[in-house]
Amino acid sequence: MPSFLVPPRPTCFTIWKNHGQNMVPLLSIVIPTRNRPELLANSVNALLNQAGDVDHQIEIIVVNDGSTLDIVSPLNDLVIHHNYKDLGLIHIHHQSPSGPAAARNLGVREAKGEIILFLGDDIIAAPGLIQTHTTGHTIDYPEEYYAILGLAELAPELQRTPFTQWWQRWNFRYWLLLENMRSPDFSFFYSNNLSLKRSFLLSNGLFDETFRYPAYEDSELGTRLIQRGLQIIFNPTARAEHWHNINLYTACRRMIIKGQAYDLFVKKTKLLGLSKIWMAIGTGPWMNPIIIRPMFKLANWLQTRLIISPVFIMVLMYSFQVGRGLKPSIPEIVSQMSEG
Repeated sequence: MPSFLVPPRPTCFTIWKNHGQNMVPLLSIVIPTRNRPELLANSVNALLNQAGDVDHQIEIIVVNDGSTLDIVSPLNDLVIHHNYKDLGLIHIHHQSPSGPAAARNLGVREAKGEIILFLGDDIIAAPGLIQTHTTGHTIDYPEEYYAILGLAELAPELQRTPFTQWWQRWNFRYWLLLENMRSPDFSFFYSNNLSLKRSFLLSNGLFDETFRYPAYEDSELGTRLIQRGLQIIFNPTARAEHWHNINLYTACRRMIIKGQAYDLFVKKTKLLGLSKIWMAIGTGPWMNPIIIRPMFKLANWLQTRLIISPVFIMVLMYSFQVGRGLKPSIPEIVSQMSEG
């Protein structure tokens, strides 16, 4: 067992409160979504399959962040299929497009459970995930200041190329926790499989809604909460599959989005949001279109054949600097990104 896993604590929360006719759940699962009805339905279906593990002491709060596609009908079909309609396990809230930070905040405010579990709409919970989070908070770590981080790795079916395997390792860095090389800090405050007490959130701050993109909004909140005493416990048995297709093009798009949010994160936290190695490679004299154009072609060729980390990092960091507004975009690369 990693050394940063604190020994279990003995006390418990009340599992299920009965206020007259109203049953109050223990766990509120908050899922922001936008225009991904099939992924969302798969994610919710996996949760409904586990509802009986905790005697249906959950509610699933879906926050629709301005979808133009129908996300409601697939969810209605699911609750009918699972015969859960009378229990009211799924609550759908709608907002105009405001970003995942605002969507999660809405979900927290509407939640009734003592514990909040943040998941992504492309996260498929493995059996036992709900039970692991609830047991962790009710038995092992009942104090208000504990959060539990689960494991959410790319689905095996999506780890098809050397590039996706490399991206999985260096983007989420779970291996550092699994090999006891790091303890979870603000940079591991991953809102795709993380639970904490609602009371701690409401007392110490929610997501900063000035982060309009899905980038750095969770790290910024993690920074503030840790400063207020939050302790993150990594429990890899709370396992999930991340169904997000990654290739060089989609990774570059992701880095552009991160670049758009990076300076806001630094301004608010005074912290680096990327490793020193990545920043060093991403600020060298080679960061110009004359070099990056052929480098991108090389990286594209390599992604299905071989891992050459500096080549991948150079291309990704150029995209990151484009997002920050520090480098000009390269039209032919942007065109390939839109096709990827």
